Amino acid sequence: MQDQDEKGFVPNTEQSVVVPDEHHRQVDTKQDDEAAGFLAEVASRPDAEEILAPFTPSESKKLLRKIDAIIIPLLFVALMMGSVDKVSLATSAVMGFRTDTHLVGQQYSWTSSIIYFGAIAAIIPSLMAMQRLPPHIYISFNVSVWGIITLCLPACKTFAQVMVVRTLLGVFESVIFAGFGLIVSMWWTREEQPLRTAIIFSTASSITNGLLAVAAWNYKGTRISKWQLLFLLVGGITFTWSLLLWAFLPANPTKARWLTLRQKVGATRRMQDNHTGMENKQFKLSQFKEAFIDPKTWFYFFTNVLLNIPNGGLVGFNSIVVKSLGFTTQQTLFLGILTGVFSWISSFFWGWVAVKTGRRHLAAMGSCVLPLIGTILLYKLPRNQVALLYLYLGYMYWGPYIVMMGSMYANTGGYTKKMTVYALGYIGYCVGNIIGPQTFLAKQAPLYVGGVVAMLVCYSLAIVVIGLFYLYLLRLNVKKAAEYEANKATLEAEDQLLSDWQDLTDLQNPRFVYAI
Repeated sequence: MQDQDEKGFVPNTEQSVVVPDEHHRQVDTKQDDEAAGFLAEVASRPDAEEILAPFTPSESKKLLRKIDAIIIPLLFVALMMGSVDKVSLATSAVMGFRTDTHLVGQQYSWTSSIIYFGAIAAIIPSLMAMQRLPPHIYISFNVSVWGIITLCLPACKTFAQVMVVRTLLGVFESVIFAGFGLIVSMWWTREEQPLRTAIIFSTASSITNGLLAVAAWNYKGTRISKWQLLFLLVGGITFTWSLLLWAFLPANPTKARWLTLRQKVGATRRMQDNHTGMENKQFKLSQFKEAFIDPKTWFYFFTNVLLNIPNGGLVGFNSIVVKSLGFTTQQTLFLGILTGVFSWISSFFWGWVAVKTGRRHLAAMGSCVLPLIGTILLYKLPRNQVALLYLYLGYMYWGPYIVMMGSMYANTGGYTKKMTVYALGYIGYCVGNIIGPQTFLAKQAPLYVGGVVAMLVCYSLAIVVIGLFYLYLLRLNVKKAAEYEANKATLEAEDQLLSDWQDLTDLQNPRFVYAI
């Protein structure tokens, strides 16, 4: 079946586009969202009425299935492999990595933390590059490079070499969470985002790492160590998957080669009620500044710090703690698979609760309770093999993190502002993952009381901070409702085809309603 683009649609590259007939507003393609220019061009076609006609329910379902079938797997596997190389470090610790690279004292903790220093240094320039360059090309390039860097890790023989490779890995992986978040926000509605976010930002990395680690552990050869084979597998799979990203990941819905023109219009217009925009190549200093002075940004930042201190500690030391409970190395590797299962179930369940109740932040607070209980039990009860169950409860930390990521995507408008808020949120994630391993002191092994106490404090504070954020969003929605009423006549008179694609921030847009 031929794509409808072959009927003669050619994107206009001029700065201004005049929308004909009933769509009179002039589109500034440097200031407005790219969707505005695209819709303006479609409206100028002779068959515009047919193409812009409302989608039927069956067309909408078919379009959503197509988007899910292509975008979700591309992002899911790429992000999973970007997380596997982090989880694999903990697994390699019980496979001879620490011995072969001569790590002593806190050096292993630093090899876990250093990747996040590289990410912090690179995240803002990386996202600025993503805004200027075709985002699908930039993401595909980064995935290719971090696959190659992972392949270099087995060659490391010293602490210094490991630190260099891990730092570079952080630089090129910095685009993962924020960059993929931008993609999620341009393809799915606010109601659809929590479930898709739970799938894409899954903890399948623990499952995949466990399977690869078991395969590497059963390697009988002598040319390379088992932990070296593990990283060769991870790097090879990552690089191979990046080739699929190069082939199939589009810049945005208006550029998807695998959508017909009408489907591109549908994929664009279905995002209209999000009021968060799709893409804009113009860096807007005003939006950049707004991101820093908006209190919501810092709620997301500090929530990410609090939720990821336990993450950093658990990911870095889980295998070491589990093995200290009396399990063999192979049993430890198999049991590591279940940590991903528990985390993933948590993110799916609480994402579902957030959507069904319409109270994302109350769901996020509730999702902190189980890992908090698990941490209390780990702290108070004897550390025997039954303690593994408490540890698995602790691994349900991924639920609140996923729900809060969905909140960030749903409640931030304006492309430059989204880019900046996502970057600062990711820096919070990195800070938490830097601090986490440092709370697990080598001298406290195998109980690591300091790390467990840090987890206990962080979960408790996260509940308080998310609760305060919920109250703050309620207050903002009252102000938004008053703002809309004050401008109701003007807003309802505007043409809805293009008025929602002006690349306004959530604070600037009087139609914006915050997801609570």
